[in-house]
Amino acid sequence: MLLASILLAAAALGQAPAVAGLELADQYGVTDSLDAHRDHVVVVMVVTAKRLRNLKGWEKELRARYDDLHYLRIADVPGEPPVTHEQVARKLAKRVPEDVPILIDIDRRWAEELQLDTGRPNLLLIDRDGRLIANFRGRMDPPLLEEVLAALGPFVEPR
Repeated sequence: MLLASILLAAAALGQAPAVAGLELADQYGVTDSLDAHRDHVVVVMVVTAKRLRNLKGWEKELRARYDDLHYLRIADVPGEPPVTHEQVARKLAKRVPEDVPILIDIDRRWAEELQLDTGRPNLLLIDRDGRLIANFRGRMDPPLLEEVLAALGPFVEPR
């Protein structure tokens, strides 16, 4: 499975993800998509809904370094046990600050299309033309952060 993910990620580099136009609603019912952020460098963070707290470290570090990044946070919702978008939205509205929209992927389209293992955060770096420039998986730690920063370097100016 890991090898398949690596091969898929390598094959998809330089291309727009097939899910770029997919609109997802957040915990407040507001929709967003990757296509809506065209002309901006975007960090798409995809993780299982139960591990959303693992995105906080990534976002804190990246926001401290860059003003010009856009972010899409996507909660991947496993099919077992079955839940509705509304149930997930209610939980997120209670647990996540109001100014932090989390797109809810109840059908797991991002994870399935890109073969992502969402048990840990996936950071997908997207250039201004909507193309995938890098894909990283893991909790925020200094060595992985350095790799992410190096990948972002040619595409966005630091503070």
